[in-house]
Amino acid sequence: MSIEIKNERWKDLFHKQNSITTKEQENKSLVDSYYFIFDCDLNVISFMNAAFNTITGYDEKTFTVEDLIEIIHPDDKDYFFECEEKDLLFKNKLRFNEHFNYLYSYTYKIRTKEGNYITIKQTCQALEVSNTGDLTKTLVIHQRINDYQERPINDRRLYDKTRNIYLDMENCYKLTKRELEILKLVQEGLNSTEIANKLCTSKYTVDTHRKNILNKTNSNNFIDLIRKLSQA
Repeated sequence: MSIEIKNERWKDLFHKQNSITTKEQENKSLVDSYYFIFDCDLNVISFMNAAFNTITGYDEKTFTVEDLIEIIHPDDKDYFFECEEKDLLFKNKLRFNEHFNYLYSYTYKIRTKEGNYITIKQTCQALEVSNTGDLTKTLVIHQRINDYQERPINDRRLYDKTRNIYLDMENCYKLTKRELEILKLVQEGLNSTEIANKLCTSKYTVDTHRKNILNKTNSNNFIDLIRKLSQA
């Protein structure tokens, strides 16, 4: 369906859209992701882009949330629900604008229409929040991972866009509550003296905790650790 574009400058820009992908290059292997919009109030997929059909073989216009749950690999179904529950508990503690600060991701396998299983990385982010602060629409991106072998210990990730870091939600490094507190303050740019003053303790105690944090995370320094936490 074509529509009339009245503004000549916009019309010119519209017709200049192009892609470096030629007709000879177009094939399924170039498409490795699709996205959909999930309506949290109605529990429906309100939009699914056509790349979903290219990757999975299913009709993007009729696919439902129940269909998605049905095609998840049996070995991954419990993990799917565990991740969704943990993310929900985190989201329920957020205020209105805070919803837009985070990206939630984890991986699982789904069955294509042909009967094969592919691994996808699911990433979610808030798209719309109600006036009462409730999440109403979520943008969900599924990226196919062709070389996936084994789920890493930190597979479920929560990315804080405001601080440009991944939060250690599972505490995979087994840090104590105080060590996690000090790590957060280091990430915020505080030095040992400033941390000691903030926590009402001595600089020596803070330095000891910092040394333990580096040992537990097998990091040379905090620059190395923060870079490690920021990796996808």
